[in-house]
Amino acid sequence: MTEYRRVHRLTPLLRVWATVVALTTIVVFNFATFVADVLRDQQFTALLFGQIAGSVVGALALVFAVSQIWWARTGFRLGEDELELRRGVISTQVRSARYDRIQAVDVVEPFAPRLFGLAEVRVEAAGGSNSAIEIGYLTRPEAEAIRAEILQKIAPPEEPQGDYLVPPIPVARSLVGAGLRLSTLFALTWSLIPTVTDFSVTVILPVIVGFIPQIWRQIDQSWRYNATLDGDVLHLSYGLANRRTQAVPLDRIHAISLSQPVLWRLFGWWTVTVNIAGYGRESNKASGTSRLLPVGSYEQALQLIEAISPLPRELIVSPDWDLKSPRRARVASPIDASGQALALTPIGDFGDTTYATTSHGLLSRRVEFVEVPHIQEVTLRIGPVQRALKVASVRFDLVPGPVRMTARDLELHEAWELVEALSARELPPAAATRHPGSPTDATPHT
Repeated sequence: MTEYRRVHRLTPLLRVWATVVALTTIVVFNFATFVADVLRDQQFTALLFGQIAGSVVGALALVFAVSQIWWARTGFRLGEDELELRRGVISTQVRSARYDRIQAVDVVEPFAPRLFGLAEVRVEAAGGSNSAIEIGYLTRPEAEAIRAEILQKIAPPEEPQGDYLVPPIPVARSLVGAGLRLSTLFALTWSLIPTVTDFSVTVILPVIVGFIPQIWRQIDQSWRYNATLDGDVLHLSYGLANRRTQAVPLDRIHAISLSQPVLWRLFGWWTVTVNIAGYGRESNKASGTSRLLPVGSYEQALQLIEAISPLPRELIVSPDWDLKSPRRARVASPIDASGQALALTPIGDFGDTTYATTSHGLLSRRVEFVEVPHIQEVTLRIGPVQRALKVASVRFDLVPGPVRMTARDLELHEAWELVEALSARELPPAAATRHPGSPTDATPHT
């Protein structure tokens, strides 16, 4: 049996580095007054300096020694059929994932480990939101080698293409793209309120803080972003503070969204986001990005969608809409009604694959695509205004992710017919056998 491999000795400390920094800050703050008084009385001798330095060094040595107990009980191994991660001192936890259930293998470089040239390998396995296995920390070359070894066990590598599918995004475009988001402009406008009103900073601060993570995520996930396609795996590289190398198997992509925020129309920029099975919602940043084109041209967006899906360009650019919102739907959706539509289009040589396409938005444009068998549930919704107008919306429930699809404000009888048609769809074998809440393939056991 393959022996367990060790992670780096600094791993235990880097896992809790934020806590260590916080405790150090508290200690320094509490003793700052004492040190100032001693210095003022000129009683701070060389002996006292030595005692304090010795205490600090001794405390760090003790913390490091204790951390090595945890380090000695942490290891991983790549077996014939699955990988395992073992850790724990008082109780031992072993997590495993079969290679045939692995969905993505990423190399992640958080800020603190990156300072020491370390990274972790994050393995996403089919299952719930807590199904990832994190191997780390390792030196960057070792992490890349482990990632390559796991990918080779999943499937033998094909001849790499080498060319960029998405060339590195210029830093200026990342910053301008983030700046032209409505959330950024709202936060900026809100921050100026104290200068023109009597409101204090403490009133507006909570709102601004609430928008900061969203703004930061947009910048971080597009910072020097690039993507290459190697066989059936899309390789991404991006990140400002936390540099990340991410692998996205194409067969795990369940839905695609092509959208253009209203202010991006000035530059003709678009973004492409996807739902990836096993990744969970976009707010779960540990899973990696679901934005395969953070900010790019329309041509780049079209080339990307063509590369990651069987969708032909003509269907992406100009779908043949089957259903549209009637004119009276403008009462319920005064801005978007003219752009709300649905298409069910067979593609392939024999028309054996049907894609559902939805569209909405007049100011901010958005078009979504999903292969019909990947629609998990179908929900018909009729609000009070819709009931009076005799229209209804049909929501497609997909795997968790940023892409949400709804055929909005359709004729009531057309909505019911759509629900009946989609209810008869044939589900893929995996969807028919696995249900939300079922055991994951990365299961902890003690």
